[in-house]
Amino acid sequence: MTNKKTIIFGIIALSVLGGVVWFAGQSDLPMTGQVASILGDNSSKEESLQPAEEEFALGSPKAPVTIVEYSSHLCGHCANFHLQTLPLIMEKYIKTGQVRLIPRRLSPSELGQALLCAQEQGRFQQVDEYLFKNSQKLIQETKKVSSADEIKGVVADWLKAMAGNLDLNQDSFNQCFDSGRYQERVLNWFNQAKEAKITGTPTFLINDQPIIGSQPYSQFEKIIEQELNQ
Repeated sequence: MTNKKTIIFGIIALSVLGGVVWFAGQSDLPMTGQVASILGDNSSKEESLQPAEEEFALGSPKAPVTIVEYSSHLCGHCANFHLQTLPLIMEKYIKTGQVRLIPRRLSPSELGQALLCAQEQGRFQQVDEYLFKNSQKLIQETKKVSSADEIKGVVADWLKAMAGNLDLNQDSFNQCFDSGRYQERVLNWFNQAKEAKITGTPTFLINDQPIIGSQPYSQFEKIIEQELNQ
């Protein structure tokens, strides 16, 4: 039942909606824009920026403020956050040990599984960024076919080609992706979103205080400062 649910979600999001993300059957957002790198060339030298094994958190585990980010690679407002707002939060709060960011991706199942397979090679962040930048190209590829099996094949081939383009170990990635072993983990992100009553992307919980939709950096700064001053 779980496998069927995750596969169907991916097919609906990529083909039927044709570039619009549908989350929890309630919210839709257009796919626009791109994202830029948020780590920089020296990220590997900064221990506080290393992704955690389970949650892929950026920032110190001892940070007094935690931001849980619910977003989708097919969501234009999510991409805008990564392009415009996150670099500012990184510089002022995450690199200084004041904020920890936990990303939870509510993308089609296949994209989430690709992220987790990439993490086996320590490449979650690189693949995450690539998907934010290029998922619209994947949507266009799925429009060239119609059946569910064809769409599934196009998505798998595109993601495997992505792994090669990013110099991941191709055989290891392919084996991981084909096994489907992370379907339950991807579904768990959706379950966490449901438990948190998240109805659309992007949604952010800053020490459980919500920010919903496309908001300016000043709104994040205001809540972060409030939490730091408590």
